[in-house]
Amino acid sequence: MNTGKWIKAGAVLAILAMLTAACGSSSKKQNSSSATTAGNSTATSSAPAANTTPGDVIPKAATNTGFGQDASNPKLCHGAAGWTLDTSKCPSDWNPTQGISPTEIKLFTSLPKSGPLAGFGLLADGATAYFNYVNDHGGIGGKKITLETKDDQYTPANTKTNVDEALQTNKFAAMPVLLGTPNNLAVWDEMNQECMPELLAGTGAPQWGDVTGHPWTTGMQLDYFTEARLWATWLKGKFPNGAKVASITFNSDFGNSYVKGFKSGIKGSNITLVGNFPHDPTAPNIDNQFTSAAATKADVLLLQTTGVYCTQGMADVEKGSWHPTVVMSGTCGPLGQFFQPLIVQGLTGKDTYLIQNFKDVNDPANANDPIFKAYQEQMAKQSLDAKKTTYFTGWIFAWFMTEFLQDASNYKGGLNRANIMVAARSAAQNNPILINGLTSKMEGAKDAYMTEGGQMVQYTVTDPKTLGSFKPAGDLINLEGKLGTYDNVKNSEG
Repeated sequence: MNTGKWIKAGAVLAILAMLTAACGSSSKKQNSSSATTAGNSTATSSAPAANTTPGDVIPKAATNTGFGQDASNPKLCHGAAGWTLDTSKCPSDWNPTQGISPTEIKLFTSLPKSGPLAGFGLLADGATAYFNYVNDHGGIGGKKITLETKDDQYTPANTKTNVDEALQTNKFAAMPVLLGTPNNLAVWDEMNQECMPELLAGTGAPQWGDVTGHPWTTGMQLDYFTEARLWATWLKGKFPNGAKVASITFNSDFGNSYVKGFKSGIKGSNITLVGNFPHDPTAPNIDNQFTSAAATKADVLLLQTTGVYCTQGMADVEKGSWHPTVVMSGTCGPLGQFFQPLIVQGLTGKDTYLIQNFKDVNDPANANDPIFKAYQEQMAKQSLDAKKTTYFTGWIFAWFMTEFLQDASNYKGGLNRANIMVAARSAAQNNPILINGLTSKMEGAKDAYMTEGGQMVQYTVTDPKTLGSFKPAGDLINLEGKLGTYDNVKNSEG
């Protein structure tokens, strides 16, 4: 989420082969400082490694892909859809096996573990819990995954400081799950210059599809541009005779991605955007924007914003005389954070719509899925509250990261940082946490976005004094591969 300008064990090649055949230079840097700092957390596991791989809980390693190191040029690594990563552009002392030893794969991330957004620091704890599960079942060919986390309080300057210090240690293979668009933008140039895999950025900004300009950076979650296109597709079905739409938009790259995506999605249809009303990211409220939107008497209100502004928008609709169909950013989906404050006001937020693409960990219908059962068991084992959905979001990130490591381990040249990056851009396995029927894949410079589908859900309430739940309000919509890369976003109207 964003509030500013905005993751089955497989065999790994022998360590000697990995060192000599990895894509890129094998020279090593000397450590200049330590990243072990108060407040850090590291994934560990005391359980003995097992030889079993539970069913749909741990992704299998890719087989017979032909991806990885070029036989004639070890500095080139090939992936899906003909994409090639050229490590000759990396620093002369770049080490392809940095952070990878015969026993361990070291990862680093920077997240808010204190301050007003400290709740998102639970992502690291959830990811750690999943990695511990993987480690307990053999790791990546016997290598345990460890995740070191440092607090940035969701401040881009702190994120950059943390990343700079981590880069200087020369001990990490990759840096997944950095949270927030401004935080990732603060470091992505440096990450790409250093050829550090910056994977699964914790934000839906479409910039992470910039394969040409930033080949070492990828996203994970549904991007905001595509999310708005899904809204448009759903609205065409709900209003076959056409509809007028007004939007209240967070005035930033985050909000403007929705604007571009929605305009792209309604092009050529009888859905019309009659007014877009941006608000400042630091505004105390959206009263003026709501008044302007209500004056249009539109059939639909899009809340292309986040944080407290989502709650304000829902409250304004419920209290007022204008009752449009409300479609809200998926960043405002957590019930406790965005809907609970309405109950205090004697309101509910009922009938609000948003797009979901991952299963609900608290839905009893999912209780028997292998990955949900494993989650419950692992959280109990580590004395963590399984009902806190942010932990489970950490599992989503960690599942994808494990897929990349598993796949890279079976590529030509074995497990190394270039192959990890190629694996990220060649992902082809569907995360079992996705809603059934959706897909998750990337194909080099052909498809740079992991998930491009979802289902519209409606917030329903039976008791106005307690939280309700989301119910399906339409068919699955899968736009897999439709967006392509960030170039298409930049070239769109909006």
